[in-house]
Amino acid sequence: MTTGLSRVELGSHTRSFTGCATCRSRHVKCDEGRPTCSMCSYFGLECAGYKKDLFFDSKNPNSRIRFRRPLLTEEERIRMSQWLITSAPPKSTQRLLSQIDEQCENVAASDEVELTYGPFGVFRAPLSRNVQVTTPSNCDRTSPVEEIDDATDTSPQTDIVPLIDPFPTVSGLSQWSPDFMQSLLSQPDGDISSASPDLLDLIMDQVPFDDTTLAPPDCQLTSTSIISDPYCNRPISPPSLTPAPGGTRALPQDAVFLLKHYSSTVISLMTPVRHKKTPWHVLFIPHAKDCLAALAMGEELNHANLCAFYGTLATSAFSLGGVSRSQTWLDQGHLYLRQAQEHAKTMLMTAYNIPKPAKYKSILMAILTMVQLANFCGNRNDAEDFFLEAEKFIRMKGLKRRKSRKVRLLHHCYVFERMFHESIFIGGANSNQRRHIRRAIESSGLAPASVDSLSFRLYKWKNLHQEMLRVRDREEGENDLHLERPGMFSATLYPEIFGIPEPWLILLSMIIRLGTEKDAAEEQNNQPSLNLKDFISRSKALEDYINHLERPNQINFGLGIHQSSVDQHILENMLEAMRQALAIYFYRRIYDLDASMLQKKVVDVRDCLLRCEYADSSVVHGSAGFIWPAFIAACEAEDSKVQESFSSWFQMSAQRSGLSCFAQTQASIEKIWKEKRDGNGSSVTWVDLMKKSVSLQQLAQ
Repeated sequence: MTTGLSRVELGSHTRSFTGCATCRSRHVKCDEGRPTCSMCSYFGLECAGYKKDLFFDSKNPNSRIRFRRPLLTEEERIRMSQWLITSAPPKSTQRLLSQIDEQCENVAASDEVELTYGPFGVFRAPLSRNVQVTTPSNCDRTSPVEEIDDATDTSPQTDIVPLIDPFPTVSGLSQWSPDFMQSLLSQPDGDISSASPDLLDLIMDQVPFDDTTLAPPDCQLTSTSIISDPYCNRPISPPSLTPAPGGTRALPQDAVFLLKHYSSTVISLMTPVRHKKTPWHVLFIPHAKDCLAALAMGEELNHANLCAFYGTLATSAFSLGGVSRSQTWLDQGHLYLRQAQEHAKTMLMTAYNIPKPAKYKSILMAILTMVQLANFCGNRNDAEDFFLEAEKFIRMKGLKRRKSRKVRLLHHCYVFERMFHESIFIGGANSNQRRHIRRAIESSGLAPASVDSLSFRLYKWKNLHQEMLRVRDREEGENDLHLERPGMFSATLYPEIFGIPEPWLILLSMIIRLGTEKDAAEEQNNQPSLNLKDFISRSKALEDYINHLERPNQINFGLGIHQSSVDQHILENMLEAMRQALAIYFYRRIYDLDASMLQKKVVDVRDCLLRCEYADSSVVHGSAGFIWPAFIAACEAEDSKVQESFSSWFQMSAQRSGLSCFAQTQASIEKIWKEKRDGNGSSVTWVDLMKKSVSLQQLAQ
């Protein structure tokens, strides 16, 4: 009895890349005969010829291969070969190389020089703007014997201009080396995140990055005085754009520098965890690098990819502009912002077309990048618009599909940011834009795919403690988009991404929904709302659960294997600040409790911030887990010293992150403090100001 092995069991077959186009399309073996192969002749088919594709093979035999279009056509390659032969006749090649060696030996090590002999060149990187190009007068001469032997060598040997420059110069940095570009482009199926060695390390090797890099030229800075020097306000030389070879799109020459700043600094502002499995490490950064590689190769990208790419550059440029106080970087950030907005506009116009114009992950990453950019710039109205677009896109395109881990990571990023946005953006529940989005989802027939309702209304639970212990299945856990139903979901990713348990976000969602019920009852807008008895019973149950909330054990929480002792200390304080802020938010939003009764919790949040400051001041400032508790607690602070502590925290966060959202948040908090001092009393809250601002926006519309 024999046992046969399937094709899959034997391993993937070896593909041929050199056969004629006809045989490759028919998936048959080609003998690669010229001018036509025998297989096409045998079957009487027209041989479509041979197409030379440039492809990069991975060392990993199990990985897929990334294809690229050829840099040069076959005719161009023939002409280039002929040009190289005429530029360096065989008998003069050795002499030209010897002359290069002799010239290099006579140049001091501190000099910057570029030598060109025939097609051969040598240079020291980085090159200054005024590089001396040396071409001796005798380099285009040959001996009489060589002139006889190389009669075809009639072209003078002058400075050689390359046919193609696939490695553009980064402004203020060294040139991209061929090894760097090869590593950038040789990843399987465009998945640059799987590069070995890691592509980020290659970028670090290519781009010098220190404190002085952030400052304008000729400005002397020490490693500890990057902010304090008041004379470092001269503009940086504006970054330039270089057309990509063979393409029409411009390649930002500061892209490598900005991506490195984004990966080393900006990411730490969005999550307090430091492992390499966050959505930014496995999705956003690789996606941006992939776009950079495609632009470097002259490929045409869709609007979703370009939106995410330029949005990432804009975020990084704004951060650099704030850190270095350089108007040039801020201007560059606005330039990239406009480009990202234009691509986002075009992308959203075609996002729901069939066939789809781009992958689901690409479009959602682009929208979330714009959400992130709007939040960091402090533009809450733009953030609101992109949040609604993300909700519409997820409900119409993402909930019915089977979700991979990467898709679930993106969904978690959206929900996490949306919860904090919704907790502060009060009064806009019935805006025209929200009603339009709701009608679009309902008219699409895809609303039943959502486990939660399309509006932030309270789920009709009875016993909260029992409901929170209920185990949710996969469908409910993944499709309850805005965490409407309480319960436990084992496959949640919030602890892994943000270090916060999902039940805590569910509590925040329930406070938001209970506040919506309260607003509906106060406005008497004929919308169904809870009666007084149900409202009080649910409020009491929610209050009791929040006050008995316990911090999770870090080892059982799933982060102990990734975090150092310092990181665990930071996460513990972040969770404590979050717990206290949840209580403050509940009492002010639901009960409108007098702020004087909340000062103990306010001080506890302040102390958590200070303890993290002492533990590690380089990472926690501005992370999503801290800015929300800091804002909620600071708004209720009454003691002048406590207020000063919060102001100092926001100022340091703004300086170290370079992002304007912290200064704008601090300005809003100080406005509340001022109104309290002016006699309006403790009844003035951020809730009142937000409702007032939303009402003014609705009147303006």
